[in-house]
Amino acid sequence: MKKRFLSILLASILAVGALTGCGNSNEKNDAKKQETENSSGKGTFTIAMGYKPNSLQPSAQSSDDLVSAIRPIYEPLFAETKEGLEYYLADSLDISDDGLTYTIHINDDANWSDGKPITVQDIMFTIDYGVLTYGGPTSFTQINGKEVKFTKKDDKTLDIVLPEVYDNYVRTLAQFYPMPSHAFDNDPSKIDNSDYFKKTDMATSGAYTVSEINEDSFVFKARDDYYRGTPTVKTVIMKTIGSGSTKQIEFENGQIDYMRVTSAEDLKKYKEASDKYNLYSVSEARLNYIQLNPNGSVMSTLSDDARKAIFMALNKEEIVDFAWGSDELAVPANSLLTPDQSLYNKDCKGYDYNLEEAKKLAESSGLKGKTLTYIYNADRANMEAVATVVQQQLAAIGVNVEIEGCDTSTFFPRFFTKADSELAPTWDIGSNGWDSQRGTNCGQSISYFTNRLADCGFSDEVSGLAQQALGTVDADEKQELWNEIQDKALEECWEYPLTYTNYVMVSQKNVSGLSDSTVIPEFIDYLSIQVD
Repeated sequence: MKKRFLSILLASILAVGALTGCGNSNEKNDAKKQETENSSGKGTFTIAMGYKPNSLQPSAQSSDDLVSAIRPIYEPLFAETKEGLEYYLADSLDISDDGLTYTIHINDDANWSDGKPITVQDIMFTIDYGVLTYGGPTSFTQINGKEVKFTKKDDKTLDIVLPEVYDNYVRTLAQFYPMPSHAFDNDPSKIDNSDYFKKTDMATSGAYTVSEINEDSFVFKARDDYYRGTPTVKTVIMKTIGSGSTKQIEFENGQIDYMRVTSAEDLKKYKEASDKYNLYSVSEARLNYIQLNPNGSVMSTLSDDARKAIFMALNKEEIVDFAWGSDELAVPANSLLTPDQSLYNKDCKGYDYNLEEAKKLAESSGLKGKTLTYIYNADRANMEAVATVVQQQLAAIGVNVEIEGCDTSTFFPRFFTKADSELAPTWDIGSNGWDSQRGTNCGQSISYFTNRLADCGFSDEVSGLAQQALGTVDADEKQELWNEIQDKALEECWEYPLTYTNYVMVSQKNVSGLSDSTVIPEFIDYLSIQVD
């Protein structure tokens, strides 16, 4: 078994070579550990939440706020970054040359806050809980209906043997947050009937323990036995504030330490106040896109030419300029992959704006005069502005658009539907943004191209190519397949790549290190953050 170096320069995690993650990520961790051990910082870092989750259970990551809330106290095995893997609870991942055997080694020093070591048993316990909760096999335990085999080599080493090559298994593992098996006597059935993750004495694996759980906040205190070093920020407060202007007022009054900047106007304002604030920018590795619904009450009745007319009528630069207003916040996208993915093709053409041709196709296809229902997530910044411009641009080819803003809880069940769902025909066009896509994984796009997440309209040809790419070991062959997929998916005119966004943050002047911590949706490495 050879180690392989996972980097943006490689086209596949299964290429022959050495996989050591983020190059010298272990050296980075060692240096950071030494730095934090030598520091005597006593700062408090206060973060705004849109709502307060009712549990801090790490396996139930159902929202951005919950992910943000657990990040200081629970850690993944590793994280995918643009450069490769950044290790946390695990300190290595080896993949065999045939792409079938994955060996995870847990950091020898990784321990729970109650002093117990973090072991393979915790991984298997958490996997078993997933199977129990899901009521059957999960993405950890089964690939295309075939069983994944797990073998404990020792307390800190786990062998995972896949039944076939599956390129996204690294992504599956990167989303994994172990839970403490010893807290439940190694019986996963005890979790759901327990209030363990609602009390302050829960065992944590991250840099902090839970000090207080209040009606509107969580308070976390730094561990002095954290295996990667002692955080310079001694207290992290997660405070329920909300979003939009409320959050901005609280930030400018000094009640929270940072917030995201989503408009050019605010970006300009905080730049001009550089004596009071620091600005940071990190690639969000997110694709914002416009989706046509193959099961929409109107779209399901129209031809390929109608879809072409819609996409030709969209002026991407105008949408981006109106909704974001600065290329520091977002730039037009050309592909359904992001530039932070190794398989992204910068030469993918995207869609060309051609209003006159769009008018002709709208007329000949019967699209002209139709009324389309457009839905968007009203809880996400910039989406209302996108909908407004799309409405205006489609009006230019004689298409009426009725806009409906939905809160998060109603948007996603409606947007991600199968053909047999009663919600399927309730919209024709919508906008959304998919999860951070970094490194070699193509997980989110795969779920679209294969119509797994919902009925996205993609053909059997595109789905077949995506499945083929998942099972391909050779790096050059994989890149060729993904180049073809990126082109063919756009030819079918179901999904329109709109923007690649940056996560721009403004912090109080005494806060530093935010851009050194992987973001999406919030910070993952709290050792990078300092409050003077």
